[in-house]
Amino acid sequence: MIETSRETEGADLKDIISFQIHRGVVSLYKKYFEITEDLLSEHKVFLSRLGDKAENSGVDSIAPLLKELDYFTEERYNQIRKKILDAGNDAVRELERALDFVEIKLKESKEDE
Repeated sequence: MIETSRETEGADLKDIISFQIHRGVVSLYKKYFEITEDLLSEHKVFLSRLGDKAENSGVDSIAPLLKELDYFTEERYNQIRKKILDAGNDAVRELERALDFVEIKLKESKEDE
């Protein structure tokens, strides 16, 4: 077992807290990715259904209209994904900066008193 001094315990605790914060933020933006992927999938299904209904009702030349309605492209999805990543990374950096101003100490147990 490695012995640690009181000074290094605070640094170790900060590292643990920092790791947990980072892990939580990553989990959050992974969830945003899933939601965005769901929206993209639903958008494609909607356009497909719209195209099918138009064909079945005899509407000609719906393709240009569908192309105009297709606002949620792969390019747009990638832009949103990048914004999510940037926001998550900015949040982690800000939290890390805030932790730099904090000194963390363990409370003494009642047995040590």
